[in-house]
Amino acid sequence: MKRAIILGSSAAAILALAYLWPTFGASSVGDGGVRGSMCIAGHCCCARQAKAETVAAIGANERLTLDPNQFIGPAKQAYQVAEKNPALLAQLHCYCGCDRTLGHQNLLDCYRGDHGSRCEICMGEALMAQQLSEQGSPVEQIRDALRRHYAGEN
Repeated sequence: MKRAIILGSSAAAILALAYLWPTFGASSVGDGGVRGSMCIAGHCCCARQAKAETVAAIGANERLTLDPNQFIGPAKQAYQVAEKNPALLAQLHCYCGCDRTLGHQNLLDCYRGDHGSRCEICMGEALMAQQLSEQGSPVEQIRDALRRHYAGEN
C-alpha cells in the first residue's frame, strides 16, 4: 500500500514538473517557442539565434518593428535605428528589465511593440548602439559600452 502511494505521488510530481517546466524552467518567446535563460551577467547566449531569425525575417520581407512614423522625437529615432539595423539590436541586451517582466530576448524585441517608445533606457540604448556602430565599433565593444552605461540602473 505504501509503495503504491509513493509511486503514485512520484508519477504525479513528474507529470506536474513536465507540465510546468516551460513556465518555470525556461523563458518563452513571442512565437510560443521556448529558449533557455537568455542572459547571464548581460551576456546574451541567444544572440546568434536571434540574429539568424532576424536575417531570415528580413529575407522574407516581414516587418520586424513598429513603423517609426507612429512616434515623434527620440522614440521615432530609436524605432528608425531598429528598423534600419535590426541585426545589431538583436545581438544586444536591454537593461531596463524587460527580459524579466516582458520576456524580451534582446533589444530588438523592445521595438516589436510599443515598449521602446515608453522606455528611456531602451531608447538610449538603441541610439547609443547606432552612434557606436557608425563610429565603427564592433558589437562586442557596443555591448560593453551599453553594460557600463546602463547595467547599474537595472
